[in-house]
Amino acid sequence: MFSIYISTFGKKVIKVKYGIPIEVGAKNRKSFIYPLHDDIGDNISVENEYYGELTGLYWVWKNVKIEDSDIIGFCHYNKALKISSKKIKRWIKESNFNGIITIKPIEIRNHPVPDEVQCIMQLLKEKSPSDINAWNKLYNEEAAAKGNFCRGGNMFITSGKIFNDYCTWLFSLLAEMRLRIGNKPYTRPYMRRYCAFMGERLLSVYIESKQIPVLGVNKKVKRWWIPILGRIRKIFFISKDSSLYKTLYRILGNTSQYGKRL
Repeated sequence: MFSIYISTFGKKVIKVKYGIPIEVGAKNRKSFIYPLHDDIGDNISVENEYYGELTGLYWVWKNVKIEDSDIIGFCHYNKALKISSKKIKRWIKESNFNGIITIKPIEIRNHPVPDEVQCIMQLLKEKSPSDINAWNKLYNEEAAAKGNFCRGGNMFITSGKIFNDYCTWLFSLLAEMRLRIGNKPYTRPYMRRYCAFMGERLLSVYIESKQIPVLGVNKKVKRWWIPILGRIRKIFFISKDSSLYKTLYRILGNTSQYGKRL
């Protein structure tokens, strides 16, 4: 089996070979484009406001029969990994089905909610020394990357063997985090997604802690001009804190399924 599940929140998805769109947060929605929803079978669809796209990943893990030698991936309606299916198959096989493909590592800013960061760090410390050591190598105490270390975006392609192991590890952490942090009804919807934000960082922690062979690739986006704008910004040294950058990104920036520009 070769499948790449594409999370969407009622948006038309980017074209991906072997792609299967899955509507996330379906339990609390009425409008859909695609037939596969994350609210059937064993699911956490009702938790979408906290998990974001990861309710779709959870559904795949719990409801799709995945063998160790299968190739399975996850991406989003507006962005995916830029790699051919032929190269995916070859690289996964060369890694003896023990490797993972992600975006090239990037920097990531601090997470602005201290109790959420402290909670995930405490959970990693309780889980195993290698997990918290990996976090400390990659991130500081505000969850900002110490360099180009974060393989964020909650996007990857791997073998069924690694997929099942990663999801078991990830969702055990996030489930406990939900219990400890609890609901945040008065937080704006975008920032309420603390499990999704930590998930972005935890993929790198898993890879580092388990010493998983990893291939970093570029991402492709639904709005093709986004990478061009990024290159222009670097050429002309346009700061992300400048009013020009903020204005351009407000108008042209890539949007998430939650309506906030990334």
